Amino acid sequence: MEYAENGDMFKYLQKMELTEAQIRSWLLQILCAFSYMHGVGVVHRDLKCENILLTSRYNLRIADFGFARFVDRGRNPGADTVCGTMTYSAPELLYGERPYNPVAVDVWAIGVVLFIMCNNVPPFRKSHKKEMHRKQMDKHFAFRRSSGRSRTLIDLTNTFLEPNVLKRTKIKTALQHPWIKEGNIKMPADVAIANETITASISEPIITETSLRVPEFHYQLPEYEKSISTDNELFTAVVEEIEVFEPKTLKLKK
Repeated sequence: MEYAENGDMFKYLQKMELTEAQIRSWLLQILCAFSYMHGVGVVHRDLKCENILLTSRYNLRIADFGFARFVDRGRNPGADTVCGTMTYSAPELLYGERPYNPVAVDVWAIGVVLFIMCNNVPPFRKSHKKEMHRKQMDKHFAFRRSSGRSRTLIDLTNTFLEPNVLKRTKIKTALQHPWIKEGNIKMPADVAIANETITASISEPIITETSLRVPEFHYQLPEYEKSISTDNELFTAVVEEIEVFEPKTLKLKK
């Protein structure tokens, strides 16, 4: 198993602010990971900053698949079990009808992670489910002015945090957004290698009612015993600085 030497994103963002270039690099890795997972019929259902680990090269690894499950890869993949973390839960998960679309729920959670990468705080922080749901439906959230984020980044974030599940962005659409494109970043090298490795190592699962309960296959990826992470050049300066200085505690401006 690969060791994530730099901990998780939650702890990292407690002490560091990200540039838009760094946000773009990490968001692209998240989108590529979920594009692959959803493509083979796997939904995570508990994405949060604590479940995003950082390698020694400051690349991302999605962790904690305790609530993950296989779903129908058709147009309406349904799930009934309510799970996950409330701060990252989509409005239809809090007060919606069953079954809900777990793919759309994952997309909402990506939006919450993106907002936190931009602002170092979550978009919805109410402890009561009813009040949080009201704010979600009213789109009652705002970027910190001091963060100075671009209009196109704010626009992209809004497409993820769309309370109407039918209007919420899809990962394929998000990957074509102008803010993603303006960075001219290709799929991270280690993500591409991982996709090639997985494709060569396993056959695509056949999703059936039986396999939803008891999967009839398992993944065998001995290549992951050794890290395939490559340098994330946007974080090179951060790595060098941390080797010499302890990172200062981030003081957020109101």
